[in-house]
Amino acid sequence: MRPERAYLTLLAAVATVALLLAAGLGFAIYFATHDPNTTTADTSPRAAEASLGVGDGLRDRIAAEPMLTVTAADATSGVPALGVLPTIEVPTPDRIGPEGVPTGYPRTPEGAVGQLGEIAVSVLSAMSLDHAQQVEAAWSEAPGSGGTWPVLTLIQDFLAAGHLSDGLPGSASMLVTPVAGQVKGSDGDDWHVTCVLVRMTYTYRDQASLAFGLCERMTWTGGRWVIGAGEHPVPAPSTWPGTDLAVEAGWLVWKDV
Repeated sequence: MRPERAYLTLLAAVATVALLLAAGLGFAIYFATHDPNTTTADTSPRAAEASLGVGDGLRDRIAAEPMLTVTAADATSGVPALGVLPTIEVPTPDRIGPEGVPTGYPRTPEGAVGQLGEIAVSVLSAMSLDHAQQVEAAWSEAPGSGGTWPVLTLIQDFLAAGHLSDGLPGSASMLVTPVAGQVKGSDGDDWHVTCVLVRMTYTYRDQASLAFGLCERMTWTGGRWVIGAGEHPVPAPSTWPGTDLAVEAGWLVWKDV
């Protein structure tokens, strides 16, 4: 490869990861300023939950509860926290579910965290709109009830930045690892808003990493955890794992058990 071509490839890799971070912050701005009560009747969380027999508004309030505001730099670095960090013990899956997503998590809040982590790893590792839409259809209680899935927009921006049609270039890879989780709130044993923090490492001639936080309503149905109906929760703080800020944001270090 010619030197100038290699240099441009490096710039493309770094710029692409930077855009991933910018896209995540764009979601934060959108959700911070978006009032779910102004949505149309067809897509409002109240309409979606009413169709499923839920109507007291508690779930909407949990999903809309603000989380710690962070900056772009907080997703790539931070001050390491001192002492023993709080952990969350996440059970391991025991089988493969629809679209190749590992499943078999127990009917517990930690099980819901684990399942969301597997969904995130599957779609973010592939960076494919086609795969992500298939995963959303297979792993959502009511696909589209909360509007466009934020993960789809993130992948779309990633592909646009890299001038890609769908998926990663043949020589590129995206390693996605869950590093922290938290349960934001619950409504009984079968419904939780859970959040996962993943470390994304993009390799394409060079390497760049960032942390990305994702929250979803998770509901137990058909013997498994799926993304629940209704407006997507406010975004989780994207903080570099193991930092003081990550602890402040409520992140618990992921521990497989």
